[in-house]
Amino acid sequence: MESYQPAANMADSLKQKLQLFIACRKLKDLDYISKSDPFVEVYVKHDERSHWVLVGKTETIQNSLDPQFATPIVMDYYFEKNQEIRFEVYDEDPSQKEKQGTHQTNVASLLGAKNQTYYAPLVLDKKSKENRGSIVITTDAVKDSNKSAIISLECSKLKSKKEFFGLVSTNHPFLEIKRCRTRESTLEDIRDAIKVYTSPVLKPTLNPVFNLGEISLDKLCNNDIDLPLLFQVWSYQKSGKHRIYGTVQGSVRQMVDQVGVEHSIIKKQGNPYGTMTFSRFDYIEKPTMVDYLRSGWKISLSVAIDFTASNGELSEPSSLHYIDPNNPAKMTQYEQAIYNIGNILEPYDSDRNFPVFGFGAKPRFCGIEQVSHCFPLNGKENPEVEGVQGILEAYRNAMYGGIGLYGPTNFTPCLQAMANFIKDRVSLCEYNIMLYITDGAITDMDETIEEIVKASHLPMSIIIVGVGTANFSRMEDLDSDGQMLRDKYGNCASRDIVQFVQFNNYSSDVSYLHEDVLREVPGQLVRYMANNGISPNPVAHAQY
Repeated sequence: MESYQPAANMADSLKQKLQLFIACRKLKDLDYISKSDPFVEVYVKHDERSHWVLVGKTETIQNSLDPQFATPIVMDYYFEKNQEIRFEVYDEDPSQKEKQGTHQTNVASLLGAKNQTYYAPLVLDKKSKENRGSIVITTDAVKDSNKSAIISLECSKLKSKKEFFGLVSTNHPFLEIKRCRTRESTLEDIRDAIKVYTSPVLKPTLNPVFNLGEISLDKLCNNDIDLPLLFQVWSYQKSGKHRIYGTVQGSVRQMVDQVGVEHSIIKKQGNPYGTMTFSRFDYIEKPTMVDYLRSGWKISLSVAIDFTASNGELSEPSSLHYIDPNNPAKMTQYEQAIYNIGNILEPYDSDRNFPVFGFGAKPRFCGIEQVSHCFPLNGKENPEVEGVQGILEAYRNAMYGGIGLYGPTNFTPCLQAMANFIKDRVSLCEYNIMLYITDGAITDMDETIEEIVKASHLPMSIIIVGVGTANFSRMEDLDSDGQMLRDKYGNCASRDIVQFVQFNNYSSDVSYLHEDVLREVPGQLVRYMANNGISPNPVAHAQY
């Protein structure tokens, strides 16, 4: 009789996705003139051996000591692991962020709280006893689907509050959507509702029009189209004490059936304060990444490797590029990142030919004595190599071929080269993932942001892996999970295409690296297809 062996996918079978909705109460005011502008970063340790990993952050709410954040934190939950979780609350200032408080617990405690709503005090540090306010975390299991709602609505005849001498107060309306916890919830249960959407603040008007665009159903109603939703209209106040006009309640199912029907906006006392009409409320099921792969699309990998002098002299054991002559099989951090991410992506590409670049060095093996910020790592005109093994071989050949580390750390040339490469192959139905591996801060940040904004219109995603111990705080600016990236000219990215991780957070278990860096790719791919009207149809692809 054979001995029992756990299934290889046992961890996957026990993994589930959670949504964390966060609010804070009575935060300490850290601003002198106005109130604080808080946001929350969430970190998770998958087990005792791993490092803290940033899994998400909320949007920033201006002038509020009692913020309720609409951006959910989506994370993987493993029942069989003791996952620690830390919430760090900051006040956002133009030049820096100031910590307001922190709280650390484990995921099991969040799930075990009454109604899965967890309350806890915030502290500045372990020794401090100062009251810094409290945090409220509401947890829902994600019911996966690929459905979204497309919503447009308009309000009319909003009542404006009159101030001194009969003057009408300035009215800057905005919309919030909250979802109730159960199907039986009513307007009386607003305090327990979870905020899932906040619109931009509009210019003064008593007849606002809100085009919400597309909202995923897992965020809007956790894929329960009969769950009550609260559509609340507010008047923005600089003090943070916004005035509510009122609420319209209805589920997705009800609103889809009542497009064009005029609803009264009701305040808590039952008085109407205007009307709300949904001009569009559709819910649609989008194709998945698998649908596109099945219909002929493939995923391709490209790599850009940092050879700047800040990596350390090649002959020194402290160098991030150091190859131990006594143990040449030992991989550098660069090689480990290539190996772990590349082996996941290689099977998705039928020809397994990947462009590979180096930057920030003198590539003497190419016959070049000047500093280059984008050179083919194989030393040939065509930068493609075969498979992950080809990437690793090109890397080692460069190490042994007399490369001269230099600088600075400019990302733009490799981005431009890859963008041109993709444009020349756009008819081949390839979605490219560009892997940047770097040891330091980007020195051409403005130009890099400009190129990323342009690249958001191309079939590509960008993954940045930071190796070593440098300060990578600016990299988080590129990973625009809270809001779309915008360049210095005001141009906005069409979608979020950047994911940044720090390699040292995975030094105890590198197996988590590829999972965290590739998590957002399927959604980014589908978003590109939707933005360009591409359906998972081989005929449509040929026309495109």
